[in-house]
Amino acid sequence: MRDYIRTIVILVAETTFIAACAVIQPPPGGPEDKRPPAIVETIPRPDSAGVARNIAPVVVFSEKVDPASFKNRIFVYPPVEFDRLTVKGERLEIRFKDELPETTICLLVRAGIKDYHRVETKENHLLFFSTADSIARGEVSGVILFMEKPDSTGVAELFAVRSDTTLDLRTAKRVRVSFAGKDGRFELRALPADGSKFLLRAFSDRDGDSRYSEGKEFAALYPHTITLEPARGRLEEIRINIIDPNEPGSIEGRVVNETQFTMTPTIRLSPAGTGRKMFAARADSTGAFVFSRVPPGAYLFSAFIDIKVDTLCGTYFAEGDTTRALNEPCVSFSDTLRLKPGEIKTLQPVTIK
Repeated sequence: MRDYIRTIVILVAETTFIAACAVIQPPPGGPEDKRPPAIVETIPRPDSAGVARNIAPVVVFSEKVDPASFKNRIFVYPPVEFDRLTVKGERLEIRFKDELPETTICLLVRAGIKDYHRVETKENHLLFFSTADSIARGEVSGVILFMEKPDSTGVAELFAVRSDTTLDLRTAKRVRVSFAGKDGRFELRALPADGSKFLLRAFSDRDGDSRYSEGKEFAALYPHTITLEPARGRLEEIRINIIDPNEPGSIEGRVVNETQFTMTPTIRLSPAGTGRKMFAARADSTGAFVFSRVPPGAYLFSAFIDIKVDTLCGTYFAEGDTTRALNEPCVSFSDTLRLKPGEIKTLQPVTIK
């Protein structure tokens, strides 16, 4: 009996020692998955040429992906109508209703594809292939700025232009898209360089859906039509500066006083429309003036010696004679002064005589 009890005590002591020395392991199922799914293979392969026009592209991920996360995240350029998207495990198969056109195709898989641990991709993926004999070689690249600073949320989009039609960007379908990097730089590649004409627009994609939301996001249109030809198939270093259409600007200048009055001139900016603020200021001793934080729009400009001190270019009474009204020395621009969003406008010197 004593030997039996002794054996039990030894076993308990050994078990306690082993438990004390054990290494704590993650719970069953392993460590938390924080790695997003990655694209490991595509059919066709990137930059393939001579691809069959009835191809059903396949995108293979590094792990099983959630079919629901593909909604509104697959695009093809030039636009072609989808028949269906099929997700099985790690594979996405894309089928179109009609054959693809004979040209270079761009397939976009937007960021936000999720695995079954709800971890989502952070980068957009562009796949280029051609149903023609070769990949198109045209390129357009540059930088997207917002208020003169690189815009990492910028999206550049191209629209095909036909010389015999007027393009309405509100309804037009884009033919290519590119996403700016952290430095604001973008590249639109694999474009036809056969005399094709394009309009280029950039916008700040604040909601992250890769589509321009008019009235909610800011955009800027490149002022020139882009033409890519065999001898000139690359256009580089384009700068597109996006500005808030309500961004205030400034107006500065100098008024020269050649009148008999020694007081410094008054400058007045009156809005051409109603419901907006009027601006008035005195020039300094050198005649210089600055209006800052001026909303964009059209203004009436006047500079005058404000003898009556009412910030109006009007009349005053001669000293000692309240029956004789005299005109204050005044200069007014015949044309309205137009200020663009964010513009810094410097006027030519104005002389009051």
